[in-house]
Amino acid sequence: MNDTQDDSQDPLVRRAAQRYGTVGAMLAGGMVVFDKLLGRKPKQEAAVVFEASSDPIDIDNDGITVELSEHLTVHSPAPSKRIGVARVVKKRRKTE
Repeated sequence: MNDTQDDSQDPLVRRAAQRYGTVGAMLAGGMVVFDKLLGRKPKQEAAVVFEASSDPIDIDNDGITVELSEHLTVHSPAPSKRIGVARVVKKRRKTE
C-alpha cells in the first residue's frame, strides 16, 4: 500500500477482504480511490437536539396524563397501579 493513503479507509478494505475475499478488497479499494479522485468529503452527522417544555416524567411509576383539548384530558395509570387489570397470556396447543 501507499504511505500517503488515508488510514481511515483501511478498516473498510479489511472488512471487505474478510467478507468477500480478494475481489471484495480490490473493489472496496477501487471505490475508495474513485471517491478520493472525485474529491468528496465524508458526510458529518449533524447534532440532534430535542427541547422539552418540562422535566421528563417516569410513566412507569406515575402514569401519563395527556390534555387533548380544553375539555378533554386522558389519563393512564402506571401498570403497577392499575386495579383489576391482569394480563393473561394463553397458549394454544395444536391437537392432532
